[in-house]
Amino acid sequence: MRSQMPNAYHHAPVAGLLMLALAAPGAQAQGARAQPLDAYEAAHGVKGSQVASLITRIVERQLLAIPGVRSVHDLHVRSISSGIDAMSAHVVVTDMAEAARILKAVQQVMAAEFDTRHVTVQVENEVLQEEEKVRKT
Repeated sequence: MRSQMPNAYHHAPVAGLLMLALAAPGAQAQGARAQPLDAYEAAHGVKGSQVASLITRIVERQLLAIPGVRSVHDLHVRSISSGIDAMSAHVVVTDMAEAARILKAVQQVMAAEFDTRHVTVQVENEVLQEEEKVRKT
């Protein structure tokens, strides 16, 4: 799984994710304000690639919590412009008959938890995932 995120993370949704990923437990509940990524990096010695990896893992965990999702791969989270985040992923499901419900759930999670509405998802079962692996080799 690769994550692709540019260096311009100067809006609240990504900064909020950083607080969730790296801040002391309960920081948001106490009203702590999210910092821009460059300020956070300077204050905490965290590199952008580490932050991108943490954000990707947080998103992946949320998607894996959706009933019917077996796995997530080729997950990419990025800022495409100031204030606009995007996510794309392949989601492997247990039952393709549930694909529409799961797609809607992914969109809802991304909007509600990450304020991200630019979401592209490829829903596949294990057979399609295996075929994809063969094509990539």
